[in-house]
Amino acid sequence: MEFHEIRRQQFLTQQYYLDQLKGFEEVLYGPQGLEENLRSPERETGWHMSLARGAAYERFCRLLLRYTAGEASEQGRRELEGVVAAYERYGELIWRETDDRNEVVFTFTFLDEYCELMQLIGLCFLLHRRDLLPRIAALQDGEDAVGKPGNGNGGTDWLYEEFMAFAVGPENRFDSETLCCSKPYQVLADALCREDNAAALEDLHRYLKRWYKDLAGTGWHDSHKPDENGNQAGYYGYWSFEAGAAVLLLGIEDDSSLHKYIYYPKDLVAWAHQHAELSEQSPGGPSRLRCEAGQPCPREGWWFTPAKADSRRFFKQGEVMPAFGTDYGLTIWQWDERQDT
Repeated sequence: MEFHEIRRQQFLTQQYYLDQLKGFEEVLYGPQGLEENLRSPERETGWHMSLARGAAYERFCRLLLRYTAGEASEQGRRELEGVVAAYERYGELIWRETDDRNEVVFTFTFLDEYCELMQLIGLCFLLHRRDLLPRIAALQDGEDAVGKPGNGNGGTDWLYEEFMAFAVGPENRFDSETLCCSKPYQVLADALCREDNAAALEDLHRYLKRWYKDLAGTGWHDSHKPDENGNQAGYYGYWSFEAGAAVLLLGIEDDSSLHKYIYYPKDLVAWAHQHAELSEQSPGGPSRLRCEAGQPCPREGWWFTPAKADSRRFFKQGEVMPAFGTDYGLTIWQWDERQDT
């Protein structure tokens, strides 16, 4: 099939898609790319932290771009864990820099990051990767979020807590009465509260009708429009994955009335319904992409840790991952996406 027949949004051209894929490769893995610089000694305070944030976001955007271009959902299902692992690396660097493991990776009150978090959570449900949701929760909850509600960041945001409750059970989450970003998310929160799916579907219509307009303050808004020089940059697709997740979690079988909204990921919702058996499974083969020091290596290959510069090394499966005696904190080894020597 021709590219224009499989792409999921009309703003994406084949040439732009190919150029952006090449750009991601260069930015992440080029001679002076983010990954190379992350393995080098830190030049100044916070430098690695900034690079890690950029690398995580680049991976996230690459996943969005591939979905927008019409790539199969199975590819995204495999790729999503690498995105989460990249945010985990960023989190470790935040906690080293601030010496506070209660700092969040996604700021609840910053619209761009809140939107990013909701999209990421939505993808976990739609791609049947609920196993990744506790790892995302660990990026937000803080180390003090144990015991009674109110510790750490538990209960900071209602919508986040509601989604996490679907994943791990409400008894394992926190009560909240706060919605940090009410526009457009209040209407989605209303949908999740409905006992009647017809009413929930009406809320989802309202949500999707306003979704793009209400997110006008984000950095990616209108990125499909060429600049004064006729160049397009920063557009990877506009998707309300969290709305698709709501349809799945509420058990709405007929979502056809939502298909008119170009931001609604109807193909992914259909795929999720068709592959419901995957909800309790991880992709085939070893899937762990992080490992704490002192634990056996879960997968043979190249690993690195933010706890030490130039730490990249090859481990055999079962080999105990070493710790470094630094003030960094817990040594977490991460799977290197590039497995060439």
